[in-house]
Amino acid sequence: MLKKKLLAAVCTGLLGAALLVSPAVAGPKWGTDVKEALKALKLEGDADAGYDLYDDVCINCHQEGGNGDPSGAFPQLAGQHASVIIKQIADIRSGNRDNPTMYPFASVEALTDSVEEGPQALADVSAYIETLTMLPDNVKGPGGALFILKNEFEIAPHKALENLEKSLPRPVFKKLNKLKNKEFNSEASFMKAVQKAIGKANTNKYKKEILFSADWSSDLALGKQLFKDNCIRCHGDHGQGDYKNYYPVIAGQNYYYLMRQFAWIKGGKRRNANPDMIKQIAGFNDLDLRSVLDVSTRFIMKKGDWAKN
Repeated sequence: MLKKKLLAAVCTGLLGAALLVSPAVAGPKWGTDVKEALKALKLEGDADAGYDLYDDVCINCHQEGGNGDPSGAFPQLAGQHASVIIKQIADIRSGNRDNPTMYPFASVEALTDSVEEGPQALADVSAYIETLTMLPDNVKGPGGALFILKNEFEIAPHKALENLEKSLPRPVFKKLNKLKNKEFNSEASFMKAVQKAIGKANTNKYKKEILFSADWSSDLALGKQLFKDNCIRCHGDHGQGDYKNYYPVIAGQNYYYLMRQFAWIKGGKRRNANPDMIKQIAGFNDLDLRSVLDVSTRFIMKKGDWAKN
């Protein structure tokens, strides 16, 4: 019972993306002082036992292979450093990271069995997750111009369809809403479809509002430079992270998950985010954000990237 409740945290999206961009200058050493995490990190994780825990608790959200779901509601956990999994679950349990969905399962009050079993359960399931194979065809960013009407309130609240709906007459929005989730590789092709849906007059009248919500372009060259300038120090040259220092694997992660976590960090919702990082990304605009995350989704892990030293 204890292990199942404890590890329900995994099913709520525990990836430590709070460290996606590292501080450009030296800051306080990143790590954990949560006793449960420190105990778990000293234990030898049993991947076989971890499989049983994962199968009982995590599989419904993160899928059998630990690859999450295409929408990014649940991240890809496969191949994540065990230290990151341990730290993030322990942070949620100790109140260092907000995750209301998980509270009933991870709070001390909810645990009815021996708390001493907790660290070993963390070590076991984390060891198993680290062995899972990452998706070769993960959900990547647009890689350039992409125009799409998508309800991404948590990812980019100021661009969400809820806002567009408020600024357009109801009949116009209903017609436009039929284009939701359809992807266009250029502004011209997108606007052609818009005009067909709502007419030329309405297209001209509401073009600015519509393009603001639909522009999901990214610049891979910009993203590569931003990653080089800001991220390599902690996450490595291809997003491999660092086991010893709790820096997560971001290579091959779901684009929409990264977008949502980055928005939460920037907005202060991720309370266990690196304070130096929060200051650093304050100046990132939407294009910067999309571009550096787009690049991150395209990295591939290499042999030796899971070393613990």
